[in-house]
Amino acid sequence: MLIKNLDLWPYTTIRIGGKALYFCEPKDLEELKYAIFFALDKSLPIFILGRGSNTIFGDFEGLVISMRRFEGFEVRREGDLFHITAQAGVLLSKLVSFSLKEGLEGFYRLVGFPATVGGAIAMNAGAFGYEMSEHLKEVVFLDWEGKLQRARKEELSFSYRSSPFPDLGFVLAGTFAAPKAKRDIVEEYKVIREKRASKQPLNLPTCGSTFKNPPGHFAGRLLEEVGMKGYRVGDVAFSEKHANFLVNLGRGTYQDVVKIIQEAKRRVFESFGISLEEEVRLIESGCAYGRKVQ
Repeated sequence: MLIKNLDLWPYTTIRIGGKALYFCEPKDLEELKYAIFFALDKSLPIFILGRGSNTIFGDFEGLVISMRRFEGFEVRREGDLFHITAQAGVLLSKLVSFSLKEGLEGFYRLVGFPATVGGAIAMNAGAFGYEMSEHLKEVVFLDWEGKLQRARKEELSFSYRSSPFPDLGFVLAGTFAAPKAKRDIVEEYKVIREKRASKQPLNLPTCGSTFKNPPGHFAGRLLEEVGMKGYRVGDVAFSEKHANFLVNLGRGTYQDVVKIIQEAKRRVFESFGISLEEEVRLIESGCAYGRKVQ
């Protein structure tokens, strides 16, 4: 079940990555627990991976756990309210397609996100005024002691591109309560889809948004004003379509990514006095979006 020294680039949407000391793709809760306790016993950092849509790896001297095989999807309807429970590995596109078919509020605005439900909850992913936490009712997760936990949204702290995970543990599933829209959402969906196609580099491997929007500003606009649009280091560049999107032009490396991000942050700070915060997660030895066991 555990694979040693695995190349991670195939598990990210930007197709850049070093190696993981250990990697696993558990098919059920027992295999997940085994992997977690294996890492805890060896004092290894743990990283939980969805689709890798906002993740770029260097070499990671720990355990990477892919949740792709947790794919359960259930729906219960109460009048015009749909209760949807999706496991962590369910593709966000499935949730979008279902909500569009049923005419549900919210999810259709996330069209084009190459993410899993678990990853989207953990990052509180959002676009066009909508965030994953908006219709979220409950999260089932495995805590760091291996105990199954259940928490209502009101018991959790969500904010812009932020959630209490993975500090609390590993997201296993989310339950959403989505109402029927009181209007035809198909046209709105089409407009959003076309905006994405026109402004985002869908023809190249990308990690999505590189930086969070600072309060009162758009990161892409700041980056464009300091000349980062199209700027290139090695085979990594900020897209000509959208200055906040990093793209891999062929043989991009983790080192290229680090250098170009540092340059972007330097230019924006020197020009505007604004410190950009990464939305993309840079994962390497000793730095995990997970828990580093001392």
